[in-house]
Amino acid sequence: MMRPIAVVPLSATPHPNASRERLRADVLVVGDGVVGLATALAVARAGGSCRILGRTIAGAASAASAGLLAPSIGAADPPIRAFMRAARDRYPDWVHWLAERTGIEVTLSRLGIIEVGSRKLESDAPESEAMLLDDAALASLEPSLATASAVLYPHDGFVDNLRLLAAMREAVRCEWSIDVAEGRVAMIEPGRHACSVTTEDGRKQEGDTVVLAAGAWSALISGVPRPIPVEPVRGQMLQLAGCPLAHAVSSADAYLVPRGDSTIVGSTFERVGFDSSTTSNALDHLHRAATSLLPSLAGADVLSTWAGLRPLTPDGLPVLGRDPDFDRVVYACGHGKNGILLAPITAECVAAMVAGATLPIDIRAFDIMRFG
Repeated sequence: MMRPIAVVPLSATPHPNASRERLRADVLVVGDGVVGLATALAVARAGGSCRILGRTIAGAASAASAGLLAPSIGAADPPIRAFMRAARDRYPDWVHWLAERTGIEVTLSRLGIIEVGSRKLESDAPESEAMLLDDAALASLEPSLATASAVLYPHDGFVDNLRLLAAMREAVRCEWSIDVAEGRVAMIEPGRHACSVTTEDGRKQEGDTVVLAAGAWSALISGVPRPIPVEPVRGQMLQLAGCPLAHAVSSADAYLVPRGDSTIVGSTFERVGFDSSTTSNALDHLHRAATSLLPSLAGADVLSTWAGLRPLTPDGLPVLGRDPDFDRVVYACGHGKNGILLAPITAECVAAMVAGATLPIDIRAFDIMRFG
């Protein structure tokens, strides 16, 4: 039986090694979302010391996500698709390590994702990664779905992002080599031999390397060597009582993700700045899209509604790697709708960079200089 969890700020309970807080850390991680937490844990596992700087902000994408692990959905060049599938395939070991470390079991489904309304496979899709479903096969998998054509991506799936965040925050609290300093970073000062950051309340922190992982707020931090092409994009969501699905389902209008005895429905795509409020028109649209796919949910109670701000770049891909002029500044931001999916592999790459080790996978496609 899974233990109860609550997603709370990192500073809500004392760090078990608070008396050992360092004046200086090997790595300063700017941002306490899923990418920042994963990065700090990866650096610590590699033998480095780390300080996380962040503050819980309304609309932060990590807690607002549906937790989809969907590298096979949508168009992507083969190297990008390979990177995303490698990220997905790290998840079983990742959640197993978190459970051993913290005692928090993170729900992970690898049953596959069903994309409805599609009658063809991507030309680059290996046979093992995608299969067409005829009416009988679809009805066998998901009898409640009111659709006749679909593709199954059998290795994709979803994770419970709230339990994931809780486990990661607990793992951080248990790690002697990670300090947490609550506060939103306002400025970075990169140097040739060290870096420093200053929080909005004027506190200054120093470290050998700074990792920018501040999600949708990354572009607001001053002193970064070059402009960060990341903007917030709002995604509104709702949660319906009842869960007639075993698989996550994706359509042109919405996606549906099982969450215990409820169903998560998302999501809109809105450029509205840092407004994380919800609107009745968008939620009504999502509700209609959900019930057109699952008529059995037509009378279901709406349990909750919310919105998150995805950190989006112009090409929809993350910014990952060292700054070309200040190699003590590392970018790990702009993950868009794939922050949950890409967090463990992003962290692994950053930890390798910091340690001077060989990267586990090619990340040249995510270099910041692709934007000029």
